[in-house]
Amino acid sequence: MRDVEPLWPCVSDPEFPKFMAWSAHRNRKETEDWVASVLAARAEGTDYVWSIRQNDTLCAMIGLHDVVRTSRAWRQDRSELGYWCGPPYQNRGIITEAAREVLRFGFEDLALHKITVGCATENGASQRVIEKLGFRSVGEQRDHFYRFGRWWNHLSFEMVVDEWRAFTEMLQTGA
Repeated sequence: MRDVEPLWPCVSDPEFPKFMAWSAHRNRKETEDWVASVLAARAEGTDYVWSIRQNDTLCAMIGLHDVVRTSRAWRQDRSELGYWCGPPYQNRGIITEAAREVLRFGFEDLALHKITVGCATENGASQRVIEKLGFRSVGEQRDHFYRFGRWWNHLSFEMVVDEWRAFTEMLQTGA
C-alpha cells in the first residue's frame, strides 16, 4: 500500500495508459483498490507484480499476470508479461533489465513453460522491448480491442522455457 502515493502521478494521467488495458485512475481510492487486488492475486498465485524504483522513486511496474497451471485436462503452466514505465524513465533500458529478471523468475522459480506478451501495433517502444527480450512473434490480431473511438490491432509474442534458456545462453556467451 505504500506504493499508492508514488503510483498516483502516472496512473492518474489520462494520456499515460493509451496503449494499456486499464484507464487512468480517477481517485486515490481506485489506486488503493488496484494495489489491494494485486496483493490478493499474489497471495492466490495468479499474479506477481513488482514496482521498479530508481533512486527511491517509483518509475515503473512489471509483472506476470494470469498464471494458469491447468485448464480442464490441459496442463499449461503459462503467464503473460505486462509492464509500464513512467515517461521520465522511458528509453533507459529499465524495463528490458527488469523483464529479464522477471522471465528468470517465471521460468525458474515458478516453473512456467510459456510466457506471452503483447502490445498494440502502434506501440513501437513496447515492441522493441519485446524483441530485445527474445520473444517470438506469433502474429497480429486485427481489431483486437476498442478504445478511444476506434479498433486497435495487437501484436502477440510468446516464449517457451527452452527458447528462454537458449536466448539467455546466447546473451551470456555473446554469440
